[in-house]
Amino acid sequence: MDKRAFLKTVIEVLKYDDKFKKIEKREILIKLLSRSSVNFLPQWGFVGAGVPDQRWEIVEVRCPVPLLNEAHELEPDIDKIVSYVYEESEEHALQKVNIRPLVIDTPPEIVEHEVVFDELQDTVIQGIRDAKYMIWVAVAWFSNDAIYNELIAKKNRGVSIRVLVSNEPTNNTTVQKLKREGVDVKVVNTWGENGRNRMHHKFCIVDLDYVMHGSYNWSKNANYNEETLATALDREFVSKFADEFMEIYNEIV
Repeated sequence: MDKRAFLKTVIEVLKYDDKFKKIEKREILIKLLSRSSVNFLPQWGFVGAGVPDQRWEIVEVRCPVPLLNEAHELEPDIDKIVSYVYEESEEHALQKVNIRPLVIDTPPEIVEHEVVFDELQDTVIQGIRDAKYMIWVAVAWFSNDAIYNELIAKKNRGVSIRVLVSNEPTNNTTVQKLKREGVDVKVVNTWGENGRNRMHHKFCIVDLDYVMHGSYNWSKNANYNEETLATALDREFVSKFADEFMEIYNEIV
């Protein structure tokens, strides 16, 4: 059984199978498993019934050390979803699921890229809620009050936030509100003939390992448009967005 395919299937089932939508901490579980790896450990003992020569197998879920306490708390849910996805063969049957620490310096097994066309605002809000340390935002237009409120809530919990917006009249209210709340916000001036050129980015970096990007502006009207929002849990990919953010950020005095 392919380890990467198995773990990817577990995550996809958690996202889309209604059987698991009532798990209280489903989003946390998805994030935890996205940073974990799995091993299949064949055992010497025979199952002893049904299929001749079939042996037991343990599925070992290795979680990053900082997430181990959450993993132990969610162990019944992990056991349930792993057992649901596990595919028994003539050689092996599932004996149990074990939670173990992911060996430090082991590269993450999962690199996840997704794209959504509906519920874009909810996807952005969930990404902001998942932040533990920092959020960097570069959007051409920002007037969405729901997203603004989530940013401020995170700022008040100690998360470091930086915002880049284009110099547009419709951004003025949000820019002033962000400044009053003590958020590090910078306005990127337009340039070129009659100021026709502008910073047109729409991306948000979370904890330097997750990015949301696409056509979706953080504006009031964007929720009524046909828009695209792609997400990526991929450090190498995210670092390119971070480099672009810092290049623009450092150009503004």
